Amino acid sequence: MNIAINFSNPFVLIFLIGTIASFLIHHFLEFIDYKARKKNGGTLPKELQEIPAANVFDQEKLKKISEYENAKYFAWIPSSVCNLVLDFALIIFGFYPFIFDKICLISGFPSSIGSCFVCFFLFMIISSIPGEILSIPFSLYREFVVEKRFGFSKMTFKLWIIDYLKEGILSIILSALLTIVASIFFVKCPSSWWFILAAVLICFTFIMQIIYPKFIAPLFNKFSPLEEGELKDKLSDLLQKTGFVSDGIFIMDASKRSGHSNAYFTGFGKSKRIVLFDTLTKTLTADELVAVLGHELGHFKLKHILKRLIFTIPLEFVLLFALYKLAQFTDLYTGFGFANITAQNVSSVQFIGLFLAILIYGSISEIISPITNIFSRKDEYAADKFSVEHCNNKEDLISALIKLNSDNLSELLPPKLYVFWNFSHPTLIERIAALKKIK
Repeated sequence: MNIAINFSNPFVLIFLIGTIASFLIHHFLEFIDYKARKKNGGTLPKELQEIPAANVFDQEKLKKISEYENAKYFAWIPSSVCNLVLDFALIIFGFYPFIFDKICLISGFPSSIGSCFVCFFLFMIISSIPGEILSIPFSLYREFVVEKRFGFSKMTFKLWIIDYLKEGILSIILSALLTIVASIFFVKCPSSWWFILAAVLICFTFIMQIIYPKFIAPLFNKFSPLEEGELKDKLSDLLQKTGFVSDGIFIMDASKRSGHSNAYFTGFGKSKRIVLFDTLTKTLTADELVAVLGHELGHFKLKHILKRLIFTIPLEFVLLFALYKLAQFTDLYTGFGFANITAQNVSSVQFIGLFLAILIYGSISEIISPITNIFSRKDEYAADKFSVEHCNNKEDLISALIKLNSDNLSELLPPKLYVFWNFSHPTLIERIAALKKIK
């Protein structure tokens, strides 16, 4: 492969500068977080010292939290560096135009829906292979060294392989479906595909909300209806009290793979279901689980999901329109080494322009991530307040949050700048401080 990149091209410059800036920002934030752990990792925050439930944070636990976070940090550094090198290598040595030219030799220059689909699909699959190959050793190390060392991973190598193959097959199937739909619009509607494709992606998201809980999630985990008893009675009372109609409450066999605990809502409309990790039911009391569920119900009843949709749906159209506009510039293609693409045939290869535009957007997306996190943390506070108001006992939610933080070995005192930039949830200390103010 010949070096084909044009370093003076404005699109290439944005990609290079954005990628380096995101890399440096991320490493700076992780480093100050690491330094903060070295300084404060063995100290129990004063906000927790008077809470009985916080007795779980003894010196051994505080040390283990720091060691776990450090292990993840030191595993992330080489992964991040290798990904940066790979991203630059694929661009600088003209990997993407190279595979595009080879695909065109096989399927011909995309002029029909069929040839557009073949080119687009093969291009997307082949272009993702280097990143997938690079991710495998780091993923294995995190799973079988870091997570095993701290008692979280219950994964076997056979199960890891099976999961990896299932995810790959599902990804290929869904990519093929979206690619054939996109190819139709690229060929038939070369000037308005952005609008139709945005609508298709939004519909696809809603459809997946219905399909995922019943057909995709069971491919990886077993979901059993919550058994009759005190816990089900209390959770059902809360659902009835808040007017939440669901497809049921299910226990997921999360312990088959990991010791981490969680709970979540999934589905849409009548397919909504509540999922509790089996690890969670072993850790929390019935009242604490009710408080956690009250928090999740708060997101629904306070219309956080609806508000997010009202914001993201127009944004989806704006983003696709911006990507469409970028895909019309021949400089975008020539700058990244696609020498065979000219102003005359650019409409036939807009999927390449879409791919390059997404690359550029991805390089600067890290810089704008704090904006979404601000609104997310605000919603978390509101959901906590909803739980207290409807479960009538903030002590249960406080003790549940402490147990979850302890069991998942989450750090207690990350730097404020790190939280501002990376955290979609407030820290444990911040949530407890806010809960204490609720009367």
